[in-house]
Amino acid sequence: MEIVTAHKSHIPEIINAWEEFSRFHEKIDPRYPMVDNARVGYEEYLRKFLIDKDSRVLVAIDKGKLVGYAVAQIRKSSPAWKRKEYGYIEEMAVRAEHRRKGVGTQILEKILDWFRSENIDMIELTVAAKNLVGYSFWKKHGFKDYLHHLYLKS
Repeated sequence: MEIVTAHKSHIPEIINAWEEFSRFHEKIDPRYPMVDNARVGYEEYLRKFLIDKDSRVLVAIDKGKLVGYAVAQIRKSSPAWKRKEYGYIEEMAVRAEHRRKGVGTQILEKILDWFRSENIDMIELTVAAKNLVGYSFWKKHGFKDYLHHLYLKS
């Protein structure tokens, strides 16, 4: 298996993995309903990360097939904080049949390597409260709770 920077040619397979990831979230939490043309909207969203110098889209390729991907970026902090930039993992997904085989860990290691090369020492992400699989993955890799993201539907 290899973890490489994504190219435009990877977009269709990334979208397939994203859709699987999104359907999983749709099942565990009704706050994640997708629109009819979600794939088109996601492709537009993804293409912005592919060309942004402060973003990385990585793909895990096994035997010529995309089995996972991640989107990470360097974000600017508020001018009020000493830390001027921080890393943010926008999303990471591993295809269901490849989970619990070290794919996510290998992708994360490449993300962390990139952040270190950019002198980024603080990394943030969000994980859906009902995504216990994702939450346990991030905790296993040393991520800690520091913020509660709340919502109100009126």
